[in-house]
Amino acid sequence: MIKKITLKKLFWSIISLFITGIGIAFSTRPGLGTSPIASPSYAMTFVLPLTLGTWTIITNAFMVLAQIMILKKEFDYFQLTQLITVSFLGLFIDIGMWISGFFIFQNYFALLAEQIFGCFVLALGISIELAANLFYLPGEGIVNSIVQRWNLNFGKVKIAFDCTMVVTAILITLIFTDKIQGVREGTIIAAFGVGFMIKLLEKPLTPLKKYIRKGTDNE
Repeated sequence: MIKKITLKKLFWSIISLFITGIGIAFSTRPGLGTSPIASPSYAMTFVLPLTLGTWTIITNAFMVLAQIMILKKEFDYFQLTQLITVSFLGLFIDIGMWISGFFIFQNYFALLAEQIFGCFVLALGISIELAANLFYLPGEGIVNSIVQRWNLNFGKVKIAFDCTMVVTAILITLIFTDKIQGVREGTIIAAFGVGFMIKLLEKPLTPLKKYIRKGTDNE
């Protein structure tokens, strides 16, 4: 089903992408690991010298292709717009990496604080994306495709998918660099912390959700 697109929804959707990109950058910059969904993209930066944003676009493009392969004739080609949204996200991640480059810390606890801050910003971006309810990114799209194709539980598929992303990142760095890189304690913090923070933000962001959807959704 094609959702009703309004300038208000589009504006807040772009804002959510910008905040999400900044969050990914700040949760990656400390070098303590990154979120599970970004792990393969981050791992590839150790293999070929492309930016994290560029690798995010490339890896997510494959996720869109996977959705087509999974759903086949049931794939809604409107969802190809995910390629546009992830292109914006990749750009915003690189902007975030540039900004976070001004905050280089040596102290472990300062790095940990930056990691947690990045997770919070990421959670905020995802929360606004959910409030706008206009699109989803390829990482969410592939989970939805698996759920739709085989009628599985979303939560369980999401956990399995995140674990697969982390394992993929480990294998990439082991195969190409002979050691594990990009997967550390920060990956675990992001895996559990972002979801927890999204829950914490649900009530405070309720007025924003109502404002964004006013007059557009029957909720």
